[in-house]
This record gives sequence, C-alpha cells and structure tokens, in this order.
Amino acid sequence: MKKPLFCLFILFVMVFAVSCGDSKKDDNKTPDTDTTDTENPDEDISDSGDTEPTDNDPSDTEPSDTDTTDSENPDTENPDEGDSTNDEDDDSGDSTDDGDTDTDDSDTNSEEPVETLEIIGRYMDDFDTSHVITKTEWTSRSSYGTSVSHISQYDNEQDFIIAQNDSEKSWNPDKWSRFDYTVKNGAIYYCQTAYDKETEEEALATPAADKTDPANAGCAGNPWTKLHKDIVEIIGRYADAWGGNHIISNTAWFQPSEWGDSLFHITQFDSVDNVIIAHNDETHPWNPNQWSRFDYIVKEGKIYYCQITFNKETEADALAVTTADRNDLAAGCNANPWSELIAVVEEPIDKDDEKIVAWATGYENYVVGAGVAESWQTPDKALGKAVGDSYDVVVLGDGGSIVLTFAKPITDGEGADFAVFENSFNDGFLELGTVEVSSDGENFVAFDHYYLGLEKIGGTGSHDSSLIWGFAGKFKQGKGNMFDLADLENKAEVIAGTVNLDAITHIKIVDVIGDGSQLDSIGDPIYDPYPTGEISAGFDLDAVAVINELL
Repeated sequence: MKKPLFCLFILFVMVFAVSCGDSKKDDNKTPDTDTTDTENPDEDISDSGDTEPTDNDPSDTEPSDTDTTDSENPDTENPDEGDSTNDEDDDSGDSTDDGDTDTDDSDTNSEEPVETLEIIGRYMDDFDTSHVITKTEWTSRSSYGTSVSHISQYDNEQDFIIAQNDSEKSWNPDKWSRFDYTVKNGAIYYCQTAYDKETEEEALATPAADKTDPANAGCAGNPWTKLHKDIVEIIGRYADAWGGNHIISNTAWFQPSEWGDSLFHITQFDSVDNVIIAHNDETHPWNPNQWSRFDYIVKEGKIYYCQITFNKETEADALAVTTADRNDLAAGCNANPWSELIAVVEEPIDKDDEKIVAWATGYENYVVGAGVAESWQTPDKALGKAVGDSYDVVVLGDGGSIVLTFAKPITDGEGADFAVFENSFNDGFLELGTVEVSSDGENFVAFDHYYLGLEKIGGTGSHDSSLIWGFAGKFKQGKGNMFDLADLENKAEVIAGTVNLDAITHIKIVDVIGDGSQLDSIGDPIYDPYPTGEISAGFDLDAVAVINELL
C-alpha cells in the first residue's frame, strides 16, 4: 500500500484537479494497456458499438452484430436466434436508465442538464459483448478481446458521447468515435455513428442516428444495439445447502466441486425477469458446449436459483425453456426445490491471533517489479511477525514477486493453514497479489482467485472488498488473508504428486498489475489501484503466518 504522506499529497492534487474540472469534459486520454480489440478484421461491418463498427462505413473491417460467427463459440448456431425472443416483447424486461419507460424517445432528459453521464453502468448486448460505461471510458469486452474508448464529452439532452479510441486499439487507434443512445419502451439502445474520425470536432459533427425505431432501423440502415443491465444484484460468492460453491461474475457462473468444475459463460441476462442464459464451457464435466438457463428470485432478502435446463443444443433452445415456478420454492424447479444461495463472508485473521504458530524465516527469488525505489527493496522485512504498519514491508512493484520459506513445513490441517499480511491503511485501498505454494521450491500450484468487479480503479481508488476472492491483500494492515491448502487438492499438480500439501516449504506472492491486463481464474479482468507511482508501486508484503505446521 502507499504510504500516508504520499497519499495525502495525491489526494490534495485530486481535489485541486476536480475543483478545476468540467463535469461534461474529461481530458484524460491515458491509453489503456489492453492490446487486443473486440473487433474482427475478417468480418463484415454492422453497428454493434465499440466492439463492432457502425454500419455507415463499409470500409471498416470490424465484426457485424448480425454475423452468425459473432458468438462466444463459433460452433454454435446463430446467436441472434435468442435475440428475437427478447425483441418481440414490449421490452418490459429490459433495464432502463433510472427507471425511464417513456415510449416516445426519450431518454432521461429533463429541463435542467444532468451533470453525470446518464447511462453510466454495466451492460451486455445481444451479441455476447459486455460494456462498462463510466464518466471517462466506454470499455467493451467480447471473445475478440477488449476495446477502450476514452470519453471526452457527452450530452444528456442530445444523447451522444464523443470518445477517443485507445492508442493500443488494433483498429483505428487514436481516432475519434461518436456514440448516439436513446431509451425506447424501457430499453437502452446505442449506435456508434463514427469510429475513425481524425479529430474530436469531426466526430462531433457526425450526423446523429435516427431514433425513430431503434429496435429495427436507424443506425446506417440497421437496428441499434440494445444494452441489457448487468446482473450486479447477484454478483458474488455463495454456498448452497448441499455444500456446493458458486462464484457469479458479470460474465460467468462458476461451480467448483470435487466432482469437477462447472464453468458457464453468461451470454444473456434479464435483471427484471431474473433469467440468465449461459454457454457451458468446453471443459464442463457433463455437458460441454451445451446451453443452460438459470432462473433466480430474490425473496425476503434471500436469493434462490433454479437451473431449469443444462443441456440444450442452442442458446435459443435454452431461452425458450418454460420459466421455473417462482411461486413454489418447494417444488417449482422441475418438481424440485429451488436452491438458496447463501453469501460467503470471508474473515481475516489478526496478527496477534493465538492460532498463529510461526512466521516466515527466509526468502528466495525476490524479483522487483516496476516502480520501486531502492529504499523499499527490503525483503528481510517480510520475515518474522507482521508489524501492521505502512512502512515495515517489502514492496514487490508492478508484476514483482517473492518466495518465502519456513523453519518447518506447512501442512494441510483443519481450516486455514497460513495467512498473508499486506499493509493497506484502510479497508478499500487494496493492492492485490496471487498466491502459490510448493513442497520443493521448484513446482508451484496457484490458488484460484476471482475478481468480480468490472471498473478500473485509479491510483488512489478503492475496491468493494466483497468482490475480491482468493487474493492476498484483501484486508487492511494487521489483518491477514487466510488460505486453506485443501482448496488445492483437486489441482493437477497435487494429483500428480509434484506438490505435496502435507509439507509445503515455499509460498510465492506475485503482484497483480491492476490495469485489467491480467485475468482471474474464470477469465475476468483484475483491477486494483493503478498506476500507483514510481516509489512503492504494487503489493507491499508485511509477513506470512503459519497456522498449521508439520510437527
């Protein structure tokens, strides 16, 4: 974590900058570090937004919304088959911006200008692309990669956004885009009317798309792209009554178990009717590459779900399955009870806890990442008991790592077996690291880690720690993340015998570069405060504690 005096200076600069800023203009054009793009140069063009170009310029080579190959899995049938079901209704199940359901175009306009961009949020479209819109960026992510546009201005009355394409974008880097948007029948639509303009002024001068009938036409002769609100209401980590585990992100539903890990890639969701359509991963132990539908309900503060189908051949087939009976939680899920999802709460261990029996006694392979002054390259400070302040640490730097060793091996005992201590000075400004273990110092196996948030975090920003799982650095100084070696028992390295969980001798901590370029265990980008300067960047290791050691 960054040191208090440094943070006070940064906060002062931020306050000054905000006081001088314009609520409708952000000159931050810092490029995202992603080097891939969601567009496919081999596909025909059609409007689908940042991941696909507008229809009004046939010279662009980005993928089409209506192309049958624009899906998570090219072997499936046309992904648009499922769209017709959604579009034929009155859109009542689609999310709105601030609840607007005006059927006469209209967005959320009011007589007074709205200071904040009114469509900020997380969305998915009908072509398996997720969108995160903030005041400063429009980020789209699909099977083609990640695409970022840096927002320079927007207008909540005329309903448009002007943005500069990221400099790392594979198609039209540093060019200018214009997005028009509207709300019809409670659904948000957008059209990327420009994507390759040389200047901001040229993008601004691009004629607006026709809002008359966005569901069917108006975007260079094609339908606008519909944005569906994300499933943020049930994003999290859960257990069920049968001992099952569930990790739900905006893009995946993951169910790890001793019988085999089941990963489902979410392609559609409806946060009003509470329906999720997902494509079974090719590694699914029973129904690979088939389609599932999850119905869920929130009742009296509890979440229940029913996987009403799990083996359909197409997305459309899964969407067409009869809805589970929401009025009968006892037998409304294919004549069986609905399953309750019970939120998992992760607790830290205090550095003075009596369960701690030992601390790291040595280190190996300290690899210094970027942004670390020599004064912070102090690996000896990771040895012995956690101090619990901002200074008695070794700084790993962006992408850096270190391996800790112990007087006695750590063993897989009851409950958590060891804990890692970072030095965050509060509960939100958390720099993260992944954790690996070894019984010989050569063969390592990593703990699964899940980052369920979707938005970037600035150099002095904060996390919602409930969206962080399996990382070191989740808790503030003096509090450690606990790790249970039993969580690794189904890993290939453990099954093969190259890692012995009864005699762990080495623990490796690797800093996460928090710009979203690294992915978690289910393929979602990881964010933590970034960039954090050139003095003490990255994970700050205080200590590693032993809870169960080999006698």
